[in-house]
Amino acid sequence: MSSESWMDKRLTFRVHYDEFRRFLDSMPPSDAPQVDVRVEKLGRLTVNHFQELTTDVFDEITRRSTNTLENEVSSLSQNLTFHPKRNEARRKMAYFTLSLSRDMVNEVLREIEHRYPEFKGA
Repeated sequence: MSSESWMDKRLTFRVHYDEFRRFLDSMPPSDAPQVDVRVEKLGRLTVNHFQELTTDVFDEITRRSTNTLENEVSSLSQNLTFHPKRNEARRKMAYFTLSLSRDMVNEVLREIEHRYPEFKGA
């Protein structure tokens, strides 16, 4: 991986990390126990696949936070450049409850902190 592409990915993860932290800080704390099985699976994703996942989660929480009565978007729009399974997963996220969304963001945030521990203290 070139140095430039590595820096681009790192910047993307940083932006996603900050937004996920803001999202979680705005939510009441979860009573759900930490689920290490899903977190373990996240750890096995390649950098590219993990970036796709964080982008999709970022897009979904952005969609939720910008929805208004006048401009309601029911789910993320299909992107013809994405694999059909990725588009399907992006659509399904719209049906996650607030609690499930919070847990998903928390798990992704934990994995970003695992991969980039310097983000946690910044």
